[in-house]
Amino acid sequence: MEETTSPVILDRSAHPISRRDIDPDALKVLYRLSRHGFKAYLVGGAVRDLLLGKKPKDFDVATDARPGQVKKLFSNCFLVGRRFRLAHIRFRGNKIIEVATFRRDPDPEHDSPTDIHNTFGTPVQDALRRDITMNALFYDIETFSVIDFVGGLEDIANRRVRVIGDPPGRFSEDPVRMWRVLRHASRLGFAVDEHAARAIRDQRGLLAGCSGARLYAELNKDLSYGKARETFSLLMEYGLLSILLGAVGERLEQDASLAGAFLDLMGAHDRMLASGGKFEATVAYSLLLWPWACATLMSGSAPGTDRARLLAEEIERAGMIVTIPKGLRSSAVHVILAVNAMMRSLETGRLKTSLMGRSDYGTALRVFALVSGIPVSDGKDPFLELFRARYPGVRERRARKRRRRRRRRPQGNEPSDTA
Repeated sequence: MEETTSPVILDRSAHPISRRDIDPDALKVLYRLSRHGFKAYLVGGAVRDLLLGKKPKDFDVATDARPGQVKKLFSNCFLVGRRFRLAHIRFRGNKIIEVATFRRDPDPEHDSPTDIHNTFGTPVQDALRRDITMNALFYDIETFSVIDFVGGLEDIANRRVRVIGDPPGRFSEDPVRMWRVLRHASRLGFAVDEHAARAIRDQRGLLAGCSGARLYAELNKDLSYGKARETFSLLMEYGLLSILLGAVGERLEQDASLAGAFLDLMGAHDRMLASGGKFEATVAYSLLLWPWACATLMSGSAPGTDRARLLAEEIERAGMIVTIPKGLRSSAVHVILAVNAMMRSLETGRLKTSLMGRSDYGTALRVFALVSGIPVSDGKDPFLELFRARYPGVRERRARKRRRRRRRRPQGNEPSDTA
């Protein structure tokens, strides 16, 4: 696409976006930039969501004002980013409106290598450098119109996720774009454009070269958004889960029963978040690993085996390219084992009160409730209630404490046994 691309422009009467649906603080930013002679567009996912009748989670602004000029206009502005400078305008409640200057793809022949990331551009150049067409739409606060340089409006109408430019080339530039394409398709219920779909299947191995920390941040987005079931289903369909999670993802992709159990757990977690539940990383990652961990314990846990060590070593050997922090992995393993102990207690009718004394018992309870499909009431213990209902005459077994025998000291002239 060339810079001379003529945009499709929808005037106010041709689209459903109303200023009433835009965050008031985002409107303040847009209007102040406009009053001082700068172009100010609402951009990205906010425009897409408003066109689809959804409530955006974030409101981002694109402008021709340089970062320093934005900072002069807003006393509550902070510039962030070491490469390309972004303006974060902070409001009450920890709200941030992100303002970015229009950018273009750098030209290695003419741009200084010391400033290759600060390549400011025009609105059309900014649109063409974005990854997905529906995320490259602009809403102009002056004319109340929607501006489309890349065919995003047509793709929304056709319920299709399409990459801007050549998919193989764009995925080679940044393999994480493959994940984003599937994420948007799964969240919106859209189809993946056939050219992008083919490139994802052919190039998914490129994800192995990405930063593990960055992939961990992407994984958290999917676990915390509330559409994990749909997203992971598509990741498995395209073979990305085995790339991201190594042997863990591979086993889920190859075993239909494990995959079904895994997707059911992701759906339960999604419903918990939708009902107002709080995202907890340990809960989410315990559920992520639960079906695989149970299968691993069944096949490799002989009597006397250190089950925590077994799971930790198997995760280490799995070949995950996502860097899950060691502390989080350890917490998830111990929660999984606590929930596994709860399940065994329900099967055998034997329960030790030491289980309830664990520091992670509360977290394990929340995972148990999601695994078991039991609604949790405030102040109640779903596991203990279920156990007592199933075994009304059984009391909890208290763990025995061994009494230490004190050695009698020799008295008087009595010889010591160490003499």
